[in-house]
Amino acid sequence: LGRLEIELSGKYYLVPLQVYCDGQIRTCEHVTSAAAFVRRVIGSFVRNAPPETMLVLKHHPLDRGYSNYKKLIQKLAQRYGCQDRVIYVHDLHLPTLLGHALGTIVINSTTALSSLFHKTPVIALGHTIYNMEGMTYQGKLDDFWQAPGTVDQQLFRNFRNYLLQTNQLNGNFYALPAS
Repeated sequence: LGRLEIELSGKYYLVPLQVYCDGQIRTCEHVTSAAAFVRRVIGSFVRNAPPETMLVLKHHPLDRGYSNYKKLIQKLAQRYGCQDRVIYVHDLHLPTLLGHALGTIVINSTTALSSLFHKTPVIALGHTIYNMEGMTYQGKLDDFWQAPGTVDQQLFRNFRNYLLQTNQLNGNFYALPAS
């Protein structure tokens, strides 16, 4: 994580991958699988992102043991000649990654909400409840790399408060409630 926090801070785009069988993948235009999403994002990055920027793809922690995109990412990076610009990571601290990223590319992930919380621009390629003007990038992926925009923090706070008041419970699927 040190290199991403120091040397590459503000110089990379983050792609938090979804679980390979996530139903949300079907909501992404022109993408039929997590691997197809990886192909689309890397291809667009190579063609359109500023040459001094990096792409960091983060493996989903619940996809461990099911999918590993290392070979696919290496193959694509080699094909496009961008091996020195693409990084595949696993168990790194997501809030820290988001705080140092230029932007976040998702299909439909709750990670986008964390990205917005960290004031990091987001493009959502699938259908999401948070994909709205002022909060997420509304253009095409090919254009996002050059000008990802900014997050309207008041709009995000209002949206977050609405979610907290109307449909979110404080809890955790992975831990017992505190007694």
